Amino acid sequence: MRTRNFQWSLCLLILLSASFARAQSQNGDAPVKVTMCDLYTDPQKYAGKMIEVRATIRNRDLRIEQPTFAPQPSCAAPGYMTIGLELPQNVSPKPDFDLIRDESFQKYTEALQKPLRVEATLEGRFDPAFIWRNHKRERVGEGEGYGKKHSEDGRLVLHKVSDVETKYIPRK
Repeated sequence: MRTRNFQWSLCLLILLSASFARAQSQNGDAPVKVTMCDLYTDPQKYAGKMIEVRATIRNRDLRIEQPTFAPQPSCAAPGYMTIGLELPQNVSPKPDFDLIRDESFQKYTEALQKPLRVEATLEGRFDPAFIWRNHKRERVGEGEGYGKKHSEDGRLVLHKVSDVETKYIPRK
């Protein structure tokens, strides 16, 4: 009888441990909320991590920048970097997540086809390679840069888009 109670207790302990570990890993997978200024200030701190950032997306080259719709606190970062936006299927090696193609993503892709300024909350893996400080390009990560001809200093491998806002850009 005592052995059977011990076995049940052990099974219960294993199940509770697995549940606790799963809950802990789900909380640990939450992206770190950052600003563009945070990325410019300390890119190494966020290298390879899942982040969430509010940004403006330039439609032709899929580059992300400081948000433009709402006033932002001034950024006194000691550096600057160009950050490209890439889809997981275009990245090698393939990340362990896929792009969530929901309503927000659809709104984002449709807006890029029109003369609209697009601002959204972006979630993805941040990969920095360089930062510009004192008019010099300094290495902060691996690789030769990202995007066409390695022209981007960093990239955000996109996992999710939310809170998409658009504004019409008048033609000149």
